[in-house]
Amino acid sequence: MNVMLELELKRAFNDWRLILFTIGMPMVIYLATAAQFDEPIDGTPVARYLLVSMAVFGAIGAALSIGGPRVAMEREIGWTRQLRLTAMSGVRYVVVKLMAAAVVTLVSIVAIFVLGSLVNDVHMPIREWVMSAGLVWAGSWVFCVLSVLLGYLFTSTSITVGLMVVNMGFSMLGGLFWPVNGFPHWLRVVAEATPTYHLAQLGHVAQNGDWPATTDVAVLAVYLLVSVAGAAWLYRRDEVRV
Repeated sequence: MNVMLELELKRAFNDWRLILFTIGMPMVIYLATAAQFDEPIDGTPVARYLLVSMAVFGAIGAALSIGGPRVAMEREIGWTRQLRLTAMSGVRYVVVKLMAAAVVTLVSIVAIFVLGSLVNDVHMPIREWVMSAGLVWAGSWVFCVLSVLLGYLFTSTSITVGLMVVNMGFSMLGGLFWPVNGFPHWLRVVAEATPTYHLAQLGHVAQNGDWPATTDVAVLAVYLLVSVAGAAWLYRRDEVRV
């Protein structure tokens, strides 16, 4: 299992296109966006507010891009079928995918936070840095599991479109690019039902040294449970087919 995880991480970090998209692009958007606005957002300086928003954007991009595409490709070439003939169980296979996605996700979050500190002069107590990054990372496991689910749902060809729709759809509706306070009422209701909105709320609340709201944790927990159940069902269906 450790060897397989090491191989997954090497494949991820050796793919410069993947790193550019999951880590580089959120950093560029953060730098470009934070420099355009002076007015605080919800009473928080723009650079500090967008720090969390872009960390969440990078986290979900990394989480979705690691597990799902690998699963979809390996299903098509028969690799998952071959693994069932070895000591590597299906559960361990999925856990490795989740762990690899979680590692890359953590790197993406840390990269944004370091950028905010060094370039945009964002200052917070150590406790708030750690709480904010830690809560965003913990909440991003929802998308790690969702990625695996999509890997069993789509083919290697169609999953790219599926991931793009999920990533950009949740990011825009969840208010990562603009505050949901400016949304029409009906759209705000939709936004507050997305996991990205509640994931960003975890980070924003932690920036102020407060503990997360029960609602944010509960919504993310529901999404996680549904994703786990869906991934488990699709895995069993795939196992029967092959």
